[in-house]
Amino acid sequence: MVANSDYGTKMDDVILESLKPQVEGIKKNLASGGGLSHEDIITLTLYTQGNHINHIDMRMDSICEEFSALREDVNSKLSEFDNKLLRLEASVDSKISGLEVKIERVRGDFAKMTAMFGGMSAAAVAVSTVITSILR
Repeated sequence: MVANSDYGTKMDDVILESLKPQVEGIKKNLASGGGLSHEDIITLTLYTQGNHINHIDMRMDSICEEFSALREDVNSKLSEFDNKLLRLEASVDSKISGLEVKIERVRGDFAKMTAMFGGMSAAAVAVSTVITSILR
């Protein structure tokens, strides 16, 4: 098989095309029971190796295209992930800020209650202190 002109070089195609008539002659010679000369072996080796190299080039081009598509897909997924992570971070930050506001309100409420019940028993003061320290 001669290489597609998209693969290899023009020189590869020229060399393979120039060897093709010799290869056909060698095939006919073998079919009629003839043997191989040293030159025939070299010609067949060059021809088969040229075809082999062209097939490797075609496969390598295919692999490069697949790898490029995979890289684009991975980059796209990473970008989506980064965006989702940023939105999640903003949402968590917002919820934490809301909780901080609520905690400050509860602390204020406890401070008011402590002021209102200034004469509470020692046990009530201890419970109030523990609750306040937990909320900090």
